[in-house]
Formats: sequence, C-alpha cells, structure tokens
Amino acid sequence: MQAKPEVRRNERFGHDYIIKLEDDMSPTPYYALSQDLSESGMQFKPLFELHPGSHLRVVLNNDGLSSQNQVPARVVWCKELGNAATFRFAVGVEFLKTPRN
Repeated sequence: MQAKPEVRRNERFGHDYIIKLEDDMSPTPYYALSQDLSESGMQFKPLFELHPGSHLRVVLNNDGLSSQNQVPARVVWCKELGNAATFRFAVGVEFLKTPRN
C-alpha cells in the first residue's frame, strides 16, 4: 500500500530549535521544541496541551529583542504523543497575517 502524499500550500523544512511562545493570558512566556517550519505555519512540541483556535505569538529568536521575529499564530491542531518521555503533545499552528502600515 502506498502512502498518501501530503498536500500543503508551502514546503516544510526541518527546524529543530527552542522557540518562545507568548499569549495575552499568561504573564510569563513558555517554551517549546520546533519540529518543522514553512511560510504559512509550523509544528512544535510544547510541555502541555494547547487548544485549537487559541491565539499566540511565536518568537523565532530567543533574544526577545526583535519584534520582526514575533509571529502571530493560531493553533490548528494538538495531539497527544502516546509514550513520549519529555514532550506529551505535538501542535500545529498557522501563521496569521500582520496588518501592514
């Protein structure tokens, strides 16, 4: 049996980095391990569950100084990783367009 090819808008690239996540509900940022990155979104492994539809900011550099690397995103899916020792969840987000001035 052949595997069904994935149909995606943009090509995904491996992206194994620690990323920072921020939202308006939490006073402190939290961190996750990115898995892949594309022009329209990314997949990462956080330490806890994120709910589909929730909004957050993904900071792609950890110095926190450059607003150019802060991307608004919406959680599209979250699934539990069965027997994972460190990370219990995998999350997919869609990057949201930022208004241009």
